Amino acid sequence: MTTQQHHGCYWEQSAQGPTFPSLSGTMDVDVAVVGAGIVGVTTARLLKDAGMTVALIEALEIGHQATGRSTAKVTSQHGLMYHTLADKFSEHQAQLYASAQEHGLATIRRLVAEHAIECDLESAAAYTYTCDQSQIYNIEREVELTRRLGLPASYVRTTELPFAIAGAIRFDDQARFHPAQYLKGLAATIPGEGCHVFADSPVTAWQSGRVDTPHGHVNARHVVMATHLPLGNTGGYYMRAFPQAEPVVAARIPATVAESLQGMYVNVENPRYSIRTHINAAGDPYAIVAGSAFKPGHVEDERRHFNDIESWLRTNFQAEPAAYRWVNQDYTSMDSVPYVGWSTSLGDPCLVATGFAAWGITNGSSAASILCALLTGGSNPWLELFDAKRIRPLAGASTFVKETASVAHHFVSGHLSSRPGPVDALARNEAAVMKIDDRKVAAYRDEHDHLHVVSATCTHLGCVVGWNEADRTWDCPCHGSRFDHDGTVLHGPAVKPLEHYTPSVNGKHHRG
Repeated sequence: MTTQQHHGCYWEQSAQGPTFPSLSGTMDVDVAVVGAGIVGVTTARLLKDAGMTVALIEALEIGHQATGRSTAKVTSQHGLMYHTLADKFSEHQAQLYASAQEHGLATIRRLVAEHAIECDLESAAAYTYTCDQSQIYNIEREVELTRRLGLPASYVRTTELPFAIAGAIRFDDQARFHPAQYLKGLAATIPGEGCHVFADSPVTAWQSGRVDTPHGHVNARHVVMATHLPLGNTGGYYMRAFPQAEPVVAARIPATVAESLQGMYVNVENPRYSIRTHINAAGDPYAIVAGSAFKPGHVEDERRHFNDIESWLRTNFQAEPAAYRWVNQDYTSMDSVPYVGWSTSLGDPCLVATGFAAWGITNGSSAASILCALLTGGSNPWLELFDAKRIRPLAGASTFVKETASVAHHFVSGHLSSRPGPVDALARNEAAVMKIDDRKVAAYRDEHDHLHVVSATCTHLGCVVGWNEADRTWDCPCHGSRFDHDGTVLHGPAVKPLEHYTPSVNGKHHRG
């Protein structure tokens, strides 16, 4: 059997559900929520439950951003996160993080039940394992701590995986779901009673009481920036949360293999593999695997990690060639804890949630509860840990130095292909950053032989973008903005598209 190759994300292409109109005209609400990932949709739902009017505004289709491109593990087990927190801060802070994650898991289960959302939500055990004997001490420490924190942890030496392990942490009664279906289903419960949901409505400007899109604007008493990273320079989070890209593969596996693999798994050592299964509407079993993180726009690293995932799947799970390949993105904060709450923006403060470090499902659901409490005058026990205005220089000093150096490198040199050749020599589905007429441009020849040439300079703060081969996008390695191959903004912090460029007749074309 020949596996059909698909361009795009498995979850996006298999999702069913309502579509939503784009924003036009003017409207007034209590709260404008920008971004319809898990933070935005959950926040809008909770605010409606609290009696407030809300406009939820998404740049793309609902379910087509980070949440809808994840592995969608609904779990309070985040690798070895709890000892990281206890070592950096205190066991009390680790306890706050644990209770927030358990609340996020419970929130998703409650909302699915209350609104009868069809999103394939099912219980499953979650494992963090190692095949490296030297990591057993860290695994055992994490089990001891998480049990003390009241989490459903146990230590195991064997699993359902088709290879031997050295040891693992098991969390019982965790869950998984179809993330795009969940977002679409929950978003569908919001319109009415003065509340609205808008798709295909990228935000172009904002302040504390207003949000603008290309064809309309919303007046609001408060603005929630529930985007990957707050748009533009809001709060300066682009200096305190750093982008990471993850390759994700969906590949068909034999039904017998899928039946034996009931848990969700992630390993401690590198290379990293985070795996779960899903049965699609036709009854076909798929393995969904995320690999090791890399800097956005680094196409050589992207190719290497995708090839590594596919080789691991073939070797261990009898997988067919990948039917879907895509790259997801998230941000990691300086001190490993998400930023949630009022921004530090001095002129027009808004509410933000960012820096989930690829654990956004439970974190995002808990972030929504924090945001709702701040907007309704309630209290929230987790704000002490997640407060977006915090400054913890010692906890994040090494990360800040490393990431700042990386950004500086990309400002100066960019991440450019070294293969020589004119733009006219680009093959179909090939892309490169080049110099044309002494300007850095991003050129891509599509499958129909059409050439697309745009500025290679990110419109956020001027870094040189790099090619994302799986998604056919231009991604900024500095702050994570993503642009379609024609320069259209897919997600920020950038809000302006890449400038289209037409080279002069006598312009010199060569790769940088």
